[in-house]
Amino acid sequence: MKKQEHWDKIFNTQCEEILGWFEKDFSQTLKYLEKIEKLENKDVFVSGVGTSKIADILALREGKTVLNDISLEALNILKKRIKRENVEFFHFDISKPFKKECDVWIDRAVLHFLIEEEEIKNYFESLKQSLRKDGLILFAQYTKGTAEKCASLPLKQYDVEEFNLYLGKGFKLLESETFEFSMPSLDKREFIYALYKKID
Repeated sequence: MKKQEHWDKIFNTQCEEILGWFEKDFSQTLKYLEKIEKLENKDVFVSGVGTSKIADILALREGKTVLNDISLEALNILKKRIKRENVEFFHFDISKPFKKECDVWIDRAVLHFLIEEEEIKNYFESLKQSLRKDGLILFAQYTKGTAEKCASLPLKQYDVEEFNLYLGKGFKLLESETFEFSMPSLDKREFIYALYKKID
């Protein structure tokens, strides 16, 4: 099954509240977003947003919000909820090269689904091309030693060293921590949250 078909099926047939990555409590993600100065006016790119309600929160800002997903079903659900002129719905596979200029790049639980080295390199190259100088990245991915699969797909686990390797010297780590995420099934999974700044 192709990637888009896989994700379309999930968002077309399953209730959002039972999806393994569903966030009922946004406090951890919001804690990091609140560290970003003048977020209200910045252009924000959200990779693999799915149907997350973080999209609704970001859409209320004055700055532009680009909501990306490989699933057209997911984006259609968001389009019914969010009707704001400052929001762009970007249907695209982020394992392919692209450029969308932004001040902030947010990736919660998406990057770790990219397994092939070429796909990962494409992702980071697109990120570097898209993010303006002094721009910020917020990663939240499965950390080393935790889940090996999600949504019936294999995962690549991350830590700060792994992020540093792919980002290179043009980025500075501002803050990071591991966070125990409670899934709707009540199982616990550890995520690595990391906030980076583009310095070159």
